[in-house]
Amino acid sequence: MNTLLKKTILFFVIIITSTSVRSQDKENPWLIGFGINAVDFYSVNISGMKTDIGLETVWFDQFFNLNNHYNYVTAPTKLTIGRYINKNFNVVLSASINKITQWGNVKLNNSLSYFQTDINFNYDLNNVIGETSWFDPYVIIGGGVNIIGSKSSPAFNGGLGTKLWVYKNWGVNIQTEYKHLFDNDKYRHFQHSFSIVYKLGSHDKDGDGVKDNEDNCPEIAGLKELGGCPDADQDGIPDADDLCPTVYGTKALKGCPDTDNDGVRDKYDKCPLVKGSPKLNGCPDFDRDGIIDMKDACPKIPGPISNNGCPEVDTDLDGVIDKLDKCKLKPGPISNNGCPDNKKELEVKLAVLASDILFLPGTDIFYAKYENNLNQIAELMRTYNHLKFLIEGHTDRIGTEESNLELSLRRANKIVNYLVSRGVNKENFTIKSFGETKPIASNDTKEGRAKNRRVEIKIVN
Repeated sequence: MNTLLKKTILFFVIIITSTSVRSQDKENPWLIGFGINAVDFYSVNISGMKTDIGLETVWFDQFFNLNNHYNYVTAPTKLTIGRYINKNFNVVLSASINKITQWGNVKLNNSLSYFQTDINFNYDLNNVIGETSWFDPYVIIGGGVNIIGSKSSPAFNGGLGTKLWVYKNWGVNIQTEYKHLFDNDKYRHFQHSFSIVYKLGSHDKDGDGVKDNEDNCPEIAGLKELGGCPDADQDGIPDADDLCPTVYGTKALKGCPDTDNDGVRDKYDKCPLVKGSPKLNGCPDFDRDGIIDMKDACPKIPGPISNNGCPEVDTDLDGVIDKLDKCKLKPGPISNNGCPDNKKELEVKLAVLASDILFLPGTDIFYAKYENNLNQIAELMRTYNHLKFLIEGHTDRIGTEESNLELSLRRANKIVNYLVSRGVNKENFTIKSFGETKPIASNDTKEGRAKNRRVEIKIVN
């Protein structure tokens, strides 16, 4: 065993110092190995096992004593098949044979056959110590079946090992397992093994330098930086994802060209040579009035579409354009359609016109000749339709207070109804009735009573 081990170690040293190495990776998910194994009962502290001087053995006692305690044969005795699961774990199937000639330091009169088959999970310690290019240590946990002589027993396995990659996909695997036999405690043992291993499984069908298991386009040769996929127009976008695979384009537009770089594909850009707005199909709008420059009569000054992009004329500069301004030469607020807001003058005009509207005694009927006054009042109210108006009804003193109060209300309503019929908004009116309580002339004369039978109009805002 010493001679075989020394030759193996020497071979390994020569290989590792004279060749390039390559770490294990998922490109080669399968592993196969052939090697030798040795079984040691002495170092596991079996009850009743004694040392040469009669003492109880202890754990790991003479762990490396190959000559006195190891059982081995000088021929390949172990087969290993491993499969990569992920960066943390591999699953490994193994089988080995051996010949047991000594139990601890006791020589057996008759050797026992040894057969073992296991399924183990190996946890990669590179996750703890950091990745290396050639050194892959691992922790073993698993189970199997051991047959020693005529007795078989299920076993629990635990241990340590490492793979050393020495040349491309070639390496060596060194490991030690503790095997706890549940049905045969006196035969629990360490099994040490040394194997030559080979990784296999990676392919590159299209010959582009990207392994098939990492190649997004394994049937078509492509670029490594694009996961093995082709890029015919060399714009950095794989053809499969490129909406315009034969024309150089931008990533923002999924490989399609944008000559003016405005975010609109040339195919859909109405102004492909001038940078514009995506909202306007790629055409520019310098004054931002929503009209593209080529259709804007005043491209540098904002204006409405109705005036071909030019600003509307506002002669009196009151903020109301002439076509909406009812007083184009006199500035006024927008709320008054561009006309001066002369409430006092308006209230005087309304009062004068209303003062001439008189009613027949005891009724809400006004003389027909006053309709012209009411029509003028309606026109003024329509012009100033943003204002609110108070219509007050009054009577002379003839009749009772109650009947006069009701009569004055009817007279105010009569006037409101007439004005509404002439286009004035009904919502602009408020009505109050005062009956005989607010005379403006003497009720002792016919002329005075006629003046008291009236309505008054006032502006309330």
